[in-house]
Amino acid sequence: MRTTTTTNREVWMEPSHARALILEQHERLRRLLTETQVLADRVLAGEGGVAALEQQIELLRTAFWDHNQSEEALLEPILRLDFAWGPARIARMLEEHGAEHAAIREALAGGALEVAARLAELVEDIDAHMAAEERTFLSPGVLRDDIVTVEGGG
Repeated sequence: MRTTTTTNREVWMEPSHARALILEQHERLRRLLTETQVLADRVLAGEGGVAALEQQIELLRTAFWDHNQSEEALLEPILRLDFAWGPARIARMLEEHGAEHAAIREALAGGALEVAARLAELVEDIDAHMAAEERTFLSPGVLRDDIVTVEGGG
């Protein structure tokens, strides 16, 4: 696996390795979301402690922040190699991430009980967002090691 830093924001990694890393992060985020939802449900039912939920929410906030930074840093230099579709894909990714970041910050803002009350909708939204990324930016046709292409799909 070749990994080099190209700027303080971008990291170069073979596309297949970047894809695998980001997909692993998605799975970790899904697990964290599920764990947080279970804990939130317990707290809302009066069966769990708020302190544990606060810690879990902070873990979730950090994981999302780290993932989004990593995803953009890995994908931008790879997508840029596709002269036909790269600029449009980068613009779309950044636009979607901007909206996602705002929605996550809003959904995860406030106290643990406030977050718990709106967590189910956030879990659904984030899962749908990651699934869409997996069909588009993270598809094997887009993130492949022989990235040079002029096809409509990759």
